[in-house]
Amino acid sequence: EVTLQVPKDVRAGDPLKLAWTGAVSGNDYVTIVPMGTEEGVRETHVRVRDRSADELRAPEAPGLYEVRYVLDEGDRTLARAPVEVLAEDAPLERGARLTAPDTAEAGSRIEVGWQAEGESADRRVTLAREGQALFTWIVAVPAEEPTVAIDLPDEPGAYELRFIDVEAGEVLARRSLVLR
Repeated sequence: EVTLQVPKDVRAGDPLKLAWTGAVSGNDYVTIVPMGTEEGVRETHVRVRDRSADELRAPEAPGLYEVRYVLDEGDRTLARAPVEVLAEDAPLERGARLTAPDTAEAGSRIEVGWQAEGESADRRVTLAREGQALFTWIVAVPAEEPTVAIDLPDEPGAYELRFIDVEAGEVLARRSLVLR
């Protein structure tokens, strides 16, 4: 039996982590298609090869999608899993939550609250430009207290607050912030 593991949601255009078990052939593939798409339709996909995990780039259009493990011979779907593609600036929570204003004055200071499951020696609240690589930032503050102060840049625009577990190599929460 083939099984698929995917997150319940992902932001538009972000990497979508996939895992599968019970692969039949290395030529089989995993694809993501809009929910309700006919059998045999192949959009963005990865070949299984000798792996049990990979990633696809999420579609740009928000909506309900289906990740499918498809048998190469005959294009028959052996496993499927739903995933919701959210707007590219939607808040994401993966074991943590950030509380902060949606907008702020450029050059000011804001308070950012956080809550997270589990323990880790190196967690940080970071500020990055919208679209900046996940483990790069403008400001990083150790998450030692339940609320941290972030000094904002002087340049107005679209930014993103992130709660990062450096030790685990994971972004646990993301929240958009617009500077005026």
